[in-house]
Amino acid sequence: MVDILGQPKGLTVPISPVDSVESLASGAVPIPSCSIDGSSVRGLKQVSNSDIRLVPDISTVTEVPGATPRRACVFTNMFRRSAAGDLEPHPLSPRFILHHLITQLAAKKISVRVKLEPEFYYLQETGEPLDNATYAELFPKNQGSDLLLETALDLRLAGIEARWLHSELGEGQQEIEIDFTDLSRAADKLVLFKLLVHRRAAQYGVEATFMPKPFLDQAGSGLHCHIQVWQNGRNLLGQSDGSLSNHGHYFVAGLLKHAPAITAIANPTINSYKRLVPDFEAPTHIAWGYMNRSALIRVPLFTEAEKAAVEFRSPDPLANPYLLLAALVAAGLDGLDKEQQPPSPISENLYQMSARQRAKLRVSSLPQTLQAALQVFQKDVILQKQFGQEFCTLYYEIHSTEWEEYISKSVTDFEWARYLHR
Repeated sequence: MVDILGQPKGLTVPISPVDSVESLASGAVPIPSCSIDGSSVRGLKQVSNSDIRLVPDISTVTEVPGATPRRACVFTNMFRRSAAGDLEPHPLSPRFILHHLITQLAAKKISVRVKLEPEFYYLQETGEPLDNATYAELFPKNQGSDLLLETALDLRLAGIEARWLHSELGEGQQEIEIDFTDLSRAADKLVLFKLLVHRRAAQYGVEATFMPKPFLDQAGSGLHCHIQVWQNGRNLLGQSDGSLSNHGHYFVAGLLKHAPAITAIANPTINSYKRLVPDFEAPTHIAWGYMNRSALIRVPLFTEAEKAAVEFRSPDPLANPYLLLAALVAAGLDGLDKEQQPPSPISENLYQMSARQRAKLRVSSLPQTLQAALQVFQKDVILQKQFGQEFCTLYYEIHSTEWEEYISKSVTDFEWARYLHR
């Protein structure tokens, strides 16, 4: 299971030995449901949530590559007892929130496919970058190249197709692009992806970090999300001339409209906002454009309508993937439902524009702190409805508490350097 912060939790369950994971996936050997103490899990600490039932989703059974002794993992659905004593989906379960949206999409005969581009750093034991390799470097400058390749092989064995892998802009930074997959599996795959990255790195005596901005003078780690919307076997977003369709424009408009509120989900930590600054290839302004990497929303080059996608560039790898994908799709669907029109696409470098130029184009900025994003999130009717009031209240409380601790209960190196000798 995954908690409200996106952290995976799990229990080890001994079962009758089997020769292959297929035996488990077929149901030949049952995987039992189990109970957990919800009062010990972040976001479920109320006494009324203490008894949680985890029911395995057998379709997600996967053998853990290279594990000794051999073991498999399975994602679970979270249930609680209703007032009548029946099991019901738990409203605070991030996985339930995403799958509830998928059910809504199915009623409209719509399916969504997602490609994810998680970035991360390899670190030495000292906390320094593993090497000084930058974008697309090879061995020997890229000391993590063999580790990256072995990780990609682990991913393939776990059913996660790595499309591209390479060193990134920051020294010691890496990226593995996860190919398009159905929305129902994309978040599960990202959770498993991060676990396998950590696991293989540890075997090399290396630490992998998905922290959005571990080094101020280096590029931050993002989680670019490419989205396709399909209906009746047709990608709704593109046209054969390489431009967005009307539906594509509507979807972009919805993303732009809700972008400030999405930020609270896409960038859920204090450190996230140290990545969202100019000149490090992370977006800072709410705009869209074709092949424009300075914009929040980029439309990558495509020559066939079925290949069209919309890339949302602000998320980072510490976002809860279930909540992130639910927020992005719900926002885009709002634009589709209301047939909203986005502003004109921008081709210029937004970082190099003056404030006056951006104001003339009505380009606004993303929230600059976690607290600012949370305040917008509270007022976003569409996202509040999609996630449910109980969940939204809890999400706001947990992250607001973290912000208050940072502001009022910590003294930073910046403060020591700036104020100590005044």
